[in-house]
Formats: sequence, C-alpha cells, structure tokens
Amino acid sequence: MKKIAIIGGGNMGAAIFSRVRGEFSVCVCEASAERQSFLKRNFKIKTEDIKSAVKKSDVIILAVKPQDFDPVLNEIRPFISSKKLVISIAAGVTSIYIEEQLGEGARVIRTMPNMPAQISEGITAIAGGKLAKPADIKLAQTIFNCVGKTITVEENLIDAITAVSGSGPAYVFLFVECLMKAAQALGLNEAQSRELVYSTLAGSAHLLERSRDDAATLRSKVTSKGGTTQAAMDVFTQYNIEKIFQEALSAAQKRAKELSK
Repeated sequence: MKKIAIIGGGNMGAAIFSRVRGEFSVCVCEASAERQSFLKRNFKIKTEDIKSAVKKSDVIILAVKPQDFDPVLNEIRPFISSKKLVISIAAGVTSIYIEEQLGEGARVIRTMPNMPAQISEGITAIAGGKLAKPADIKLAQTIFNCVGKTITVEENLIDAITAVSGSGPAYVFLFVECLMKAAQALGLNEAQSRELVYSTLAGSAHLLERSRDDAATLRSKVTSKGGTTQAAMDVFTQYNIEKIFQEALSAAQKRAKELSK
C-alpha cells in the first residue's frame, strides 16, 4: 500500500485525507495548533512531524497556501529523491519552480482541485511535470478520483482551469446569493427562497449532466417565445451577461498568471 504524506491540514488537505485514507496509508502534517485540534476532534488523527512523514512516504501532497510554499520546500528538500512523487494543489506554483527548489530528480505533478472535493464531488485537473511518469499520472488520478472526477491536461492550461473550475464554485455561490435576494425582493421569505433556489439549482445541474441536450438546447426548451422566461432572458441579454462571464474568467486567468512562480 502506498504511503501518502499530506502537508497542510486545511480544508482541501482534510478533504483529501478523509476520502483517501481507506485506500492508502495516510498521515497529515499541520503547523497550526488550532487546526491540529480540529483534525484530532473531527478525524481522530494526530498530526505528524513533517520530516519523519516525508521520509516514510511514497507520495507527498503539498496542500499549503502558496505563501507558505517556500519554507515547506526548503524543509522537505533533503528528503526528496527520485523515488518519491510530489503532488502540489497550490494555485500559481508551477511544476518547474517546485522541481528547481527540490533539486535534480524530483518527480512533480501539479493539480487544481476545487471546493466540492469536500463532499467527493470535485473536479481536479492533473498535469505532469518534466520527470513525471505515466504511472505517476495514473496514481494521481487514483488519489483525486477519491474526491470527485479528474481530467489530465498540459500544464499551460492550469491557469485557465483555475479560472473556470478552481474559482468556479464562487461564481455559482454568487449566482445563488443574487437569485435568493431577487426572490425575496418579490415577496418570498428567506426559507422559501432558499428551498426554491437550492432545489432549482441542484435539479438543473442533474438534468444537464444526464440529458443528451447541451445547456443552450435545454435553455431554449424552458424559454417560450413571449413568455416569462423570455422576459428575464431579455434583461440578461441587455446587460450582455456572456461578456460579463468572459471578462470575469479572463481576469481570473490573468491573476493566476500574475501569481505564478
């Protein structure tokens, strides 16, 4: 059984741990005392020392924030060899940068998971570094399939994927916020608005996933000419909602590139 060390016990690190511990031997390293208590309380685990965890593990998942990356890379560098696979989930940190910091022979994979991984409904993009082998990609897929679906891409697409699926849940949550506020402005109370909006969102997503029709076709089936939906669509068109989405995702991608190192 492969041994995995997850460095960083935040939301994503904990999500990965909770879903893969049945398939792998997993340990977690976490510097925050408050977070250590959370992990012990919720997952019945005791976090481990980073050096000993890396030494005994086959796979090291770097689940720390980008600003904490360099200290972690410096700490684990002496214990990394070509026999170990390093997987990063951090936005903006390239595999080339990690390879350079860890030294010659480092096998690195860069990934971009998203928030629904917390309930095993995430989508994770996987990109292999210079020395990553096909077997490494397959292992990364096995790990992240535990928290949802995976897609394998070239690393030059990761910034775009960060803008689409990495940041995407926030766009959905913003849509829900706006729809609920608009529903309440029409006279529905908060509980009614929540039930109607949440159920509509979930049902529409499931229909889209299961239907042979694409989103545009399904939208047209709801939109009768001269009807209520058409009246709403006319407003969206007036404010050019498609352009808003294009500019928003472009801004997110640009920021991802700016943060890259």
